[in-house]
Amino acid sequence: MKNPFSPNLLPLELSNDVLIRLYKKAIEARTKLTEFSTLLDRNLISENLMCLFSLNESVQSTKIEGTQATFDEVMESEVTKKYSLNVMEVINYMHTLDLGVNLLKTLPISTRLILRLHEEILKDGRGKDRSPGSFRQVQNWIGRNNRIEDATYIPPSPDMVEKYISNLEKYINDEIADDIDPIIKIAVIHAQFESIHPFLDGNGRLGRVLIMLYLLDKGIINKPTFFVSEELEKNKLKYYTLLNNLRTETPKWEDWIIFFLQSVVNQANKNIDKLKRVEALYDEMKQFAKENNIKYEFIDTVFKNPIFSIKQVSESLNISYSASKTNINKLLLSNKIFTDDKKRNKIYTFIDLLDIIR
Repeated sequence: MKNPFSPNLLPLELSNDVLIRLYKKAIEARTKLTEFSTLLDRNLISENLMCLFSLNESVQSTKIEGTQATFDEVMESEVTKKYSLNVMEVINYMHTLDLGVNLLKTLPISTRLILRLHEEILKDGRGKDRSPGSFRQVQNWIGRNNRIEDATYIPPSPDMVEKYISNLEKYINDEIADDIDPIIKIAVIHAQFESIHPFLDGNGRLGRVLIMLYLLDKGIINKPTFFVSEELEKNKLKYYTLLNNLRTETPKWEDWIIFFLQSVVNQANKNIDKLKRVEALYDEMKQFAKENNIKYEFIDTVFKNPIFSIKQVSESLNISYSASKTNINKLLLSNKIFTDDKKRNKIYTFIDLLDIIR
């Protein structure tokens, strides 16, 4: 039988040649992140977009783990209040992102924070009976079936988890001397966390939540809006293969870190494009509102909730149902939004915005 793998403790020992190559890519990644942050800062509806970017991250990150819930299904469930197990997993992920941002105001990224986030991520989903909020007490493995003999990876034994997490915690909080750029460091942190695999379930999702929290904590991003899961989901096979290439006697750290930094660059480019297109769409909708005597607050609401009901809009804006309906009909007749064919409880969709975000 295969033995559990014992990753090296951090920090890594990287040669100067490797570091020079990594820093070139890190500078490119930081430049792109700065461009994205600057664009977001001057965006008129950045607060609304934060919710949508966060939802998209939640859909993509849970999708990597095999959860089948679309962006639209999650938004629709918020209107209908009907939640499938798949949708609940996405919502748990969103709540975990929010909780992480709030906890970070008073706590460092530490065991305490990690355990609390793990509890949240498994709260109402499939893993709720798999020790939420506790490190594993039994051996786990990664593989296509329930046989450890066929495992593609066997993480450290349960009695080693706390030692590895303690080392990772010190590394995250700069208690271990390691003078490398935080954007390179988060690639190392994410990979090491996944190799420790400290929980029975939710390791991948929580590991990806930690990416955003670390970038926020280090001031590389100034709002909780930059996520890499969309890009990792797109290259899922490469993502898992390069992580597995670290679990050998001669781990290929450079390949993994370059891939991670390139994913940051690609994601930032994608987000910059999304922001510019959303900005243009917002200007167009505001012009339409002006010409059709619709208040701007109404446009802001549909940008925040691109799938909605009349009741939801009237409650959100504190206006009458009929006033809400009148404005919605103006948008509907001009094909700015679309609706289903239900007689009652119609759901309206702002498709142009959804096409950009998802």
